[in-house]
Amino acid sequence: MNNFFEVAIFPIPDLVVFPRTVLPLHVFEPRYRTMIEDSVKQERMIGVCHTKKQISSARKNQSIKEALSSNQATYEPVDVFSAGQCKITEKTKDGRIYVNISLQYRLRLIQEIQTLPYRICSCQILEDESADPSRLFQHQADIINLMRSIMEQEAPRELTKFDETAWLKLGPEEFSFDLFKIIRFPPDLMQSLLESTNTEKRLLLIKETLTNGLQNAKI
Repeated sequence: MNNFFEVAIFPIPDLVVFPRTVLPLHVFEPRYRTMIEDSVKQERMIGVCHTKKQISSARKNQSIKEALSSNQATYEPVDVFSAGQCKITEKTKDGRIYVNISLQYRLRLIQEIQTLPYRICSCQILEDESADPSRLFQHQADIINLMRSIMEQEAPRELTKFDETAWLKLGPEEFSFDLFKIIRFPPDLMQSLLESTNTEKRLLLIKETLTNGLQNAKI
């Protein structure tokens, strides 16, 4: 498999997503509507990523019509993000686009090959290092117990949907990504987890965060 891809970049502040997730988005900026149309037509993946900083700000007090006809704030993307194919689910009469992005790969940005009207970058798959599976599965079991405890306290109605057996059947790397379908940490912490290529360290940090009862971890 070719580990390098050309990917269109969609930077969204404070949004960190993991592989094996389907992300619905509402797209209204002209440049990103163009990016969606081009990417679907050319079967190019879209990378959805957290941001390092804001490069330029949006004009204040815009009407909806003005927002639909002009680009908004511009951001510098982080170097590690998830990417996948995009499917358009709806187009509105005023030009907005609703999409689902099926995130498949965790990628590292290697080189920018197009800047305007939107970024396209050459990216490489980011893979985990090898580790002792017995320790990983123990961490996984510990985290599942913590998840159950949090749900008992914060979302007891969701317990009936919590299938511990299915979670235990996942491989540790898949598990360390999939659990973010139901829990959330602060964006910078989630970005650190996404960037980590050591499965055990990632699981240990997740376990530590849940054990400490981080207030921003919500189910």
